[in-house]
Amino acid sequence: MYKLFYYIAFLLFLSSCEYFQQAQPVDAVVMVGDAYLSQDDIKNLLPDQYTKEDSAIIVSSYINNWATERLLMQNARKNISLSQQEQLDKLIEKYRFELYSQAYKQELTKQNLDTVIKPAAVDKYFEEHQKDFKLNEDLVQFRYIQLDPLYTDVGSIDKLFKSGTEDAYRKLDSLSLGFKSHFLNDSIWVQKKIVFDRVSAINPSNEERYIKDKKYWKLEDSVGVYLVRFNNVLRRGDNAPLSYVKPTIKQVLLNRRKLNYIKKLEKDLLDDAIKSKKFQIKS
Repeated sequence: MYKLFYYIAFLLFLSSCEYFQQAQPVDAVVMVGDAYLSQDDIKNLLPDQYTKEDSAIIVSSYINNWATERLLMQNARKNISLSQQEQLDKLIEKYRFELYSQAYKQELTKQNLDTVIKPAAVDKYFEEHQKDFKLNEDLVQFRYIQLDPLYTDVGSIDKLFKSGTEDAYRKLDSLSLGFKSHFLNDSIWVQKKIVFDRVSAINPSNEERYIKDKKYWKLEDSVGVYLVRFNNVLRRGDNAPLSYVKPTIKQVLLNRRKLNYIKKLEKDLLDDAIKSKKFQIKS
């Protein structure tokens, strides 16, 4: 820690003599004007386990930043006009009120707001705003299996894959440790780029040939053998399916509920203050 103490001593030496003439707290380690860092402040910076080198880096960086901020503040107070300082102080005070108000409202919301959005509410909102949910990208429902090029029993896997029954899925799942990768839930809508990521044999240059409704493909490249079936395809500009936009709708409804709760909270707060005469407007 010797380097650290030398560093702190050097910072103290750089401080002007008038700082030392002021009454200093007993445990002050670094001072800039009336502001100071105590020994405890320095200790609290350090993690539970640290090396001497780490401690020197952490403390010196923090002291530099701390001192720079306060020196800039002192210079600003000396060089910025009083009228501008008053404006800044008003902004600071306003920001202070906003921070406390937001923290208080968030805490009340967390404690009291019902965040469960019922399926019926989601369905109703979707029906009323369906025209607003247009896709800005292609979506697909597909399933695939990627096998190693040397996989010995592609035929039996292909047969199970084509059948698409629950029993076939269970058998494929039991064999999945032998697959390079797979995805069998073709009821889920996913972005088209997922196909490119998972099935390297399909890419933007040949997608028009392969990505079509109700199409099955067995493809090969240097990476593997792919069994792919597209269930449905939606294009950019089509109406978005409910299952895909459901999370968005839930968030919209939850945000609306939060806003209504906060409006009621603010109104009740004012009403209670008026009744109790905590809030009065003198005529």
